[in-house]
Amino acid sequence: MKVWLADLTYTQQTIASDFVPAAIGMISEYLESKMPDLPKTRLFKYPEDLSREVEIEKPDILGFSNFIWNSSLSDAYMKNIKEKFPEVITISGGPNFPTNEKEQFEYLKNKPWIDYYIVKEAEHAFYKLILELKNKSNIEVIANLPNLVFIKDGKFYPHKKIERIMDLTAIPSPYLSGKLDSFLDGKLLPIIQTNRGCPFSCTFCTEGQEYWLKVRAKNREVVEGEVSYISKKMNNLESSKKRSDLYIADSNFGMYKEDLDTCRVLAKEQKKTGYPKYINVSTGKNKQDRILEAAKIVNGAMRINASVQSMDPEVQQNIKRKNISSTQILDMALKSSEIGANSYSEVILGLPGDTKEKHFESLKKLVNADFTNITMYQLMILPGTELGSDSTKKKYEMKTKFRVLPRCYGTYEILGEKISVAEIEEICTNNNTLSFNDYLECRKMDLILYIFFNDCLFEEVSFLLKKLNISMWDWLQEIYKNSSKNEFSKFNKLLSDFLVDSEKELWVKNDELRKFTQNANNIGKFIKGELGSNLMFKYKSRSLTTDLENISKIAIFTTKQMLLKKLGNQVELEDFVEDLVNYKQCQTKEIFNVVPTMKKNFKFDIPKFIASKDNISEDIDLKKLKFKSNMEFNFKLNKTQIDQIQNYNNLFGTSLEGISRTLTRVYVKKLFRSIEGQESAKNISQQDTDRRWGGEVVGI
Repeated sequence: MKVWLADLTYTQQTIASDFVPAAIGMISEYLESKMPDLPKTRLFKYPEDLSREVEIEKPDILGFSNFIWNSSLSDAYMKNIKEKFPEVITISGGPNFPTNEKEQFEYLKNKPWIDYYIVKEAEHAFYKLILELKNKSNIEVIANLPNLVFIKDGKFYPHKKIERIMDLTAIPSPYLSGKLDSFLDGKLLPIIQTNRGCPFSCTFCTEGQEYWLKVRAKNREVVEGEVSYISKKMNNLESSKKRSDLYIADSNFGMYKEDLDTCRVLAKEQKKTGYPKYINVSTGKNKQDRILEAAKIVNGAMRINASVQSMDPEVQQNIKRKNISSTQILDMALKSSEIGANSYSEVILGLPGDTKEKHFESLKKLVNADFTNITMYQLMILPGTELGSDSTKKKYEMKTKFRVLPRCYGTYEILGEKISVAEIEEICTNNNTLSFNDYLECRKMDLILYIFFNDCLFEEVSFLLKKLNISMWDWLQEIYKNSSKNEFSKFNKLLSDFLVDSEKELWVKNDELRKFTQNANNIGKFIKGELGSNLMFKYKSRSLTTDLENISKIAIFTTKQMLLKKLGNQVELEDFVEDLVNYKQCQTKEIFNVVPTMKKNFKFDIPKFIASKDNISEDIDLKKLKFKSNMEFNFKLNKTQIDQIQNYNNLFGTSLEGISRTLTRVYVKKLFRSIEGQESAKNISQQDTDRRWGGEVVGI
């Protein structure tokens, strides 16, 4: 009995889901440990590989993962293979599946190419099903298997019981067995899981169900072995193919004492080999002190995720997040900045009870809390969530529309037939408290935060504002207001293009959008980037490339405007603001084109000003900061930065779409140029005082 497993991803614009297929690797390892007489399971990630191999031979059993980012792609392959080889048994599994029995029946009835569906945890359930299929057991036996749903001869068989694996050590590691070696190719992101489950009940999340409440941990020795194994594989790749990042698939990493052991393992590997430089993970929603300790242990390589989704008590109650302390989350940002860790929070627009005012207030609190990044999401209506139920939609009068998932589209050939396919998601654009026009205004403000706040793009301005006790949020709101002024028409064009794209990507009817994406010419437009981009990152990419001058212009104007209101007219101060923004331009301009150096003359010693950022209470003395004559600074990318940027360029390309992908994978601040000989630049006032300006002290 030949068993194949596929965790497919789109590949034609870029690799959409660029994760090593560790999940099907674990299913495979568990199956082979229980049924050693079976032929070795084959694993597939790239659709082209599956297309090629199914032309050569056919499996007896073919299993597919079902996530929101590959559901239609998996269906297309199952449907075509089933039509050509009806004897092949097809099995699907994953979270993109309803929880209601009536909806499950409708789902499977509309997809007759799926023979069996495994709900929730798959390893043990898949093994039990394969065992009974091998034994040619009757339908009554199969119907009593755990975690299994199917239709047979028109009759619907709902699951009789739902089981979980009590001990994750029962699942052999697919890394340590070598099963995933071919996927450690530098294209895919290594992913590990150190614990499984989530103690929270968020209504918008597929893990917000009682089934997942108990958290189960993996053995530390296995985790250590996997980290060491992955590190060795990554470091053995050619320099141009190496990935320096690692993804940890836990839902609340850092909340548990075992997570600190994992961090010590990672720190040990960092010291030994330099891997991983970046750790992508969702950190816990409580236990902030432990999470901060975890970030310290891995030398700031881990982003601290303190997600709130909304800071409004009513909204939080509606989505069942009352057991998560907002106060502690805000405190987390302050403590993160103290240890130099990259921290970010998440906000979802359009949750039940949300309004424009509530959304803005949530953003205000997070900005003022000193997070380094805030990610603003739209409310996705996911199958298998409480929020996705018809009753919830009706209760809050949720209006939804449909759009194509970024990067999730392509045209593939399966057994001689070409198919065009795309993934479609349903999002909430308005409800009984949020109008569609307010939804668009919120999206506009979200983009302004992405551009001017995230990734410390204007951290020098932020520091100046703090010195003067001016709210960063007030500065962002002024940019929001100033964007409509005639002198900033080019920046307003950026915003208006974004809003036009935000409306254009939305379809009223799912069926019409699906028909549109089944046309190869239309899919070609998506692949070229004319349609279907991740708009936040696309326009963030524009702001860092073609629109850098335009965003700098409005940043300078708004900063001067706010200082004028507070301090009155001061020419030297205005010049200082221009130097601050120009300094950041020299750090960021053309970095994705790997331009190694930028040179510019400055009136003020900006590095010295930045060096004093830890002393907010200290007055700014422009006499001590201004040069007698302009000083030229040489900004340079170091070799590590050049290698990292080139590696990401090789992976994703240098188009706006490619840069967008890079932005999702790195802490961009670490790619900014530094001044050559920066230490001497910081101390230049002591070494070269004869070049200082001798005028009056301008105290701020």
